[in-house]
Amino acid sequence: MARWGTTLVVTEVKTRTSLRFGSPLEAVSAAKLARLRRLAHRWAAETGTSSARVRIDVVSVLVAADGRTFARHHRGVA
Repeated sequence: MARWGTTLVVTEVKTRTSLRFGSPLEAVSAAKLARLRRLAHRWAAETGTSSARVRIDVVSVLVAADGRTFARHHRGVA
């Protein structure tokens, strides 16, 4: 968890070694995003962290066969 101003930011990191089954971002389902949002709100309530907003980000990482790594930060996907 992190903060961006008053926003609580939860980040899911997904790594893939090929695009055969889709991009790393595509591997984060709507159900997973909803679960992350629920957990973020629960964590904020249990820790007494007041946060008016929760943002879910995804960092997608693709590791190519030759070892090159490509990463992208997707902000506010949910």
